[in-house]
Amino acid sequence: MNAQENVQIVKDAFAAIGRGDMQGLLALSAEDIEWIIPGEKWPLAGTRRGHAGLADLFQTQSETMETSLM
Repeated sequence: MNAQENVQIVKDAFAAIGRGDMQGLLALSAEDIEWIIPGEKWPLAGTRRGHAGLADLFQTQSETMETSLM
């Protein structure tokens, strides 16, 4: 994969997040993904692994934070 293809995947992933399209995001993510958010005493902090971990991260985000698109 070249740099332009990688950039497009990241754009597609953020677009899927913006739409709330978890299946679309998972389709763009490796099954062994590791998503790390540093910090403590914050609901989103920690390491999530695999598609189940990624789904859990965004479920936690939707339950604990209000977000809006600009």
